[in-house]
Amino acid sequence: MPRWIDLQKLGFIWLGWFIFTVLSVCLGLFFLYTLPDTSKWLGVFFIAGGMMTGVIRIRRLFWQLVTWLPTRARKGQGVGFWRELINGPRIVVIGGGTGLGTILRGLKKLTADLTAVVTVADDGGSSGRLRQEFGILPPGDIRNCLIAMADLEPLMEQLMQYRFNGDNWLSGHNFGNLFLAAMTGITGDFERAIEASSQVLAVRGRVFPATLENVNIYAELDDGSVVNGESTIGHSHRPIRRVFLDPPDAVALPKAVKAIHQADIVLLGPGSLYTSVIPPLLVKDITEALRRTRAPKVYVCNVMTEPGETTGYTASRHLQAIIEHTGGNLINYVIINDQEVPEKAREIYAREGAAPVVVDKEEVSRLGSVAITAPLLQANSLVRHDASRLARLLTGLLRATAKRDFSIPPFQKARFRRAFTRWRRLITGVVALNLRAGETEVSPGSGSSRSRPVSLPFASHKIEGRSQAGCEVYLSPPGGKDLPEGIPALAGVRPEETVYIAIYLGKRPTGGYKITPVSVSLEKSRLSVKYKEEHPATASLVTQAFSYPALLITVEKRFLPAGKLLVVFQEEGKKRKEEKKIRL
Repeated sequence: MPRWIDLQKLGFIWLGWFIFTVLSVCLGLFFLYTLPDTSKWLGVFFIAGGMMTGVIRIRRLFWQLVTWLPTRARKGQGVGFWRELINGPRIVVIGGGTGLGTILRGLKKLTADLTAVVTVADDGGSSGRLRQEFGILPPGDIRNCLIAMADLEPLMEQLMQYRFNGDNWLSGHNFGNLFLAAMTGITGDFERAIEASSQVLAVRGRVFPATLENVNIYAELDDGSVVNGESTIGHSHRPIRRVFLDPPDAVALPKAVKAIHQADIVLLGPGSLYTSVIPPLLVKDITEALRRTRAPKVYVCNVMTEPGETTGYTASRHLQAIIEHTGGNLINYVIINDQEVPEKAREIYAREGAAPVVVDKEEVSRLGSVAITAPLLQANSLVRHDASRLARLLTGLLRATAKRDFSIPPFQKARFRRAFTRWRRLITGVVALNLRAGETEVSPGSGSSRSRPVSLPFASHKIEGRSQAGCEVYLSPPGGKDLPEGIPALAGVRPEETVYIAIYLGKRPTGGYKITPVSVSLEKSRLSVKYKEEHPATASLVTQAFSYPALLITVEKRFLPAGKLLVVFQEEGKKRKEEKKIRL
């Protein structure tokens, strides 16, 4: 499927959730301003629920766009919510060795939320010497991951990978290892040294050791003998029965465990099976975190076997070794290269006793994992995984697993429909009940909560007119029972409980003119008064003298809301309106 079609589908899903959020908030605002005070909680519920659901769903969909975002847009290291949106999916890679560094170079282009959990059982070369002389954890695999995940200039990368030569004590040491050893001395702690080095090298992601304890790895061979040390195991040239750590109860780094729990996907390998991939899994907390996390676990199988360590191993035999050391199959997917290794490269590796790993998908499936085969080879003098191809494959796997996680399972669709129907009936019933109440009854002080104009009871009276046309609203003086100035006493009307509304037509040439009230209605804090002017009928007998038509309308205050009130006068059939503001 073309990438633009996939992106278009994602856009429609995102737009759908955005519309859902907007409609939920609008519906909540409608309820908040139209329902009575006792039912306003329904509006708050829809506003809060709509916003929460929309933010969670859109936030979950956003990271999928990272595949199409420019690289520069993913380099931002903001904080909080926006950092999580921009950084992309949370990917955790477990292992060690040069194979881990290769895959990290490709994954850092996919996401900035990348975590490497690295083995610390190395005892050979520069790492082993620093471990013995300074009592620090072996820095070699940590250094490889930091460099692979860093944004370094070529010269800086060459410096960090530089290995000293000669006959002095520096011979064989790697500058990057010495850098980490020095940083440990400055910070006083290996974990803080890694964090400080990550800042110095502009690492895009995090690197954690599997444990901070000084562990050693042992291997039991097929003849029952036991060898000690990663460097010794790799050169034993005998089949390995099992590997184990000393001490066996090493405690995992809490940050590494937390990263696994929060991951969107967890990768194991590629790398030496018994000395890079399995050692972190021997830390019980790491294995338990893998067992509990909901993220898919993916094992990236090696392209070539390793002399002695995995001679003759097929893809399923690699998986079987992991299962035997973790007490059960934790792996959901196994990625296997099915591209043929070039003949020249095959001959070079054959001299050392290595051969391409045989693809046996049926056996992998029998062990309970899904085998994914693809051409992933980058062949030159060394046969390795192509980091870019592997990253693209993982991108598709991430999208596929996300779709399964967020689709509504078939057995829940009926429940969803029933719940939606109940909510619709509840909302319809509440709104209908409220509207019926608004049409048949006007409660004191409740006019401001109506969703449409409500007709109010009123009385009309004739009063003495004036030469100037206009409209007025009269109220009794505060705290008094006297009539407003210019208002006559009316039988049965209490001035302190009444609003007087006067309409003056001004001077007319003859008699026969009069004002007829049409309606008095209330909508929130707006009181609308409609009237019409009636002219004398043709050929009717009227007084041939000037007249001053006027009308007085009385409305009881108990039907009106307290506070500011806008009174709008409008003559029927005309657009012009006159407004007066009062405070009750």
